[in-house]
Parts: sequence; C-alpha cells; structure tokens
Amino acid sequence: MKRTLAALLAALFLTSSAGAVEPNWLIQPIRDYAPFTDTAGTICETAAGICCRAGLMDGADSRHFYPQSGLTYAQIIVISARLHCLLSGKTLEYFEPISRTGADWWTPYDSYLRQEIPALSAENDDVSMTQLPTCSCSRGNFLELLSFVLTDCGTVLPEINGVSAVPDCQDSELIAFYRWGILGGKDAYGTLYAQAALSRGAAAAMLARLIDPAQRLVLNLQPLELCQDLLGVDPDTVVMTIGKQPITAQQFVPTLVSTCSNYNHSHFAAMMMDLYGRTTLDEALDTLRFYILCEELAQELELELTPSETVYQTGYRGLTAQGQTWTEEHARLLQEVQEAVGALPEDRLPEISYAPVWETLNLSDINSRVRSLPYWGGNF
Repeated sequence: MKRTLAALLAALFLTSSAGAVEPNWLIQPIRDYAPFTDTAGTICETAAGICCRAGLMDGADSRHFYPQSGLTYAQIIVISARLHCLLSGKTLEYFEPISRTGADWWTPYDSYLRQEIPALSAENDDVSMTQLPTCSCSRGNFLELLSFVLTDCGTVLPEINGVSAVPDCQDSELIAFYRWGILGGKDAYGTLYAQAALSRGAAAAMLARLIDPAQRLVLNLQPLELCQDLLGVDPDTVVMTIGKQPITAQQFVPTLVSTCSNYNHSHFAAMMMDLYGRTTLDEALDTLRFYILCEELAQELELELTPSETVYQTGYRGLTAQGQTWTEEHARLLQEVQEAVGALPEDRLPEISYAPVWETLNLSDINSRVRSLPYWGGNF
C-alpha cells in the first residue's frame, strides 16, 4: 500500500524536461515519457501519452497507467492547478518550492486554485471536494473544475458540434465540452452520467482532446425523442382532450415517464399502486386531470400561472422544451392551488376524451421501457 501510494504521489510531482514542439497544442509538451505496457494498442495509448508529455498526468508507476482505476478529488485538484498554471504562461517549477508530502500533499495546489479563481470558494461542490480529498472524483465535478480553469484563463475553443442538450444535462458550461469535441458521453445519445466515478482513462481522453485539436470529436449523437421512441408520434400530435383542453404528446409524455420512473425507483410507490390496482398510466392521466382542474381553480382564485424561470432545451430528458416548460408550470400551479384551498375537489376533475390516434400509441410494457432509458432508467 505504501509503495503504491508513493508511486501515485510521485506521478503528480514531475520534473520538467524538454519535449518536442507541437505547434497546434493548447499547451506545449514539457517532457518525454516511456509508453506504458497496459495502454499499448488501446484507445488510451495516445491520450495517456499526450497528458504525460504535457505534464498533467503520469502513470501509477513507470510501466502502468491503470486507465480503469479512479482518480481522487485531490489528484484532480492537482491536475487542474497544473493546467491553470501552464495556460497562464507559468511553468510547473512554480509548485516546486511549495510541494508537500503526507496527507496534505495536495493542499498547495488547492490554495493556488483558490487564489487564482476566487469563485471556487463559493462553490458547494468544490468545498465537498476539499473535505473529501481521498474520495473518487465524479465525471461532473471534474468537468466543472475544468470549466472554472478554462474560463479564468480566458481559453476559448472553437465549437465543432451543435449540441444543446444530452439526456441528463443541459448545463451550458458542461454542454460546451460537447460543442468543443472534448466530451462525447457514454452512449449513442451522449449521456453524461455526471455522478459516475471518473476513470484515469476517461480523464486522460478529455485532457488530451483539450490539449491537442487533432484528438477532438466530431459528434453525430443520436437524439432521444420520447414522443417518437415511446409512443411513435410527433410531439405536436393531440392525443386526448381533458375538459376542453387538447393535450399533445409533448405535454403528456413528461408526466408519463416521471410516473413510470417513480414506480421503477420506489418500492413503496410500486407497492401502493399495485395494492390499489392502479397502473402508472392511471396515475399519469389523473395527474394531468388535476393540472387542468388547477387552471380552472386558479382563475377562480385569481392566481396567475407563473412562467418558468428555467430555460429548457429540447433533448434534455428526451423531452421537448415546450413539454418540459408546460409540465413544470402546471406542477407549480398545482402546489399553489393546494396551498390556497387544501384538498382539491375530486368531483370536479375534468373528463378525458381520447383522440383517434390514442389507439395506435405503443403503451405496452411502458414501465420496463422507461426503465431502460437514459436519465429515467434503473429501478429500486
């Protein structure tokens, strides 16, 4: 254990030496390196070489990179500090007088980042990183820290992909990495999986694409379109009328998939629904009936529908922007009406009349199909 730890620490305290000039690189190589035996012939070979030559990463020892192993928050802080230092025109010799050993070996690099990027101190995620330095870093935290570094250094990369959202992310700062070709996601849809642990191989790949424009990805992501993928209709298709209000597929699907996902993820919700002989489709339709009832009650109470403050991107969660906005606004309206009147008058729930297209919708095995979707997937 001590030898392994020493090797990992040594990997982050590199001495600079001359490297071949790479005219197009974001930062120049500062040293040569000996190729690793466990990356030879793999997709990680080039990425590991670029990161090692640039002085941002090294192997666990002289022969092994261990691409599948994780990186701790402390190691990511050190890598980010080194990147900031090099992008700012300094050399890594800056860190030599302040390098430490032992449990606090990474703290000078953290101090450097906080000094150079004061906004980091206000970030809850960054505070968590410094409180848990030996824990595995997540993919999202790594990208957020990289974003702070690039922004502070004024680094602007060309956009080569027209991505505005992926199934589990619409954060513009993180989506920028897709647009730059730094990030491709973990499936055909580009799903980020921000909470997943970051592997050394994945970190090296992202850093290599950042450094070397030749490594950047031209993406052809498959769109996740749940109106089509689940129901087989276009988003604007009217599938029912509740009371006097037509409901389109894009207004129906957000409530449908969230109800199915809640059933899949909550043992209690599934048990209670089964106990009363109801289905997720029953629950979703009743929720929509309550939404429309609340419009009527809000008029009686002179409550206004507050516009959503969130700007949704089509493709996020596999939904349309309009469908997500409509659902959020009505969910909030339902809460406001309940706060005003208490229990809603169920005897006033509007009736549903189904459009002819309803009979063609693919609603079979809906819970299972939602369980397999990005963002909504999984079970308890």
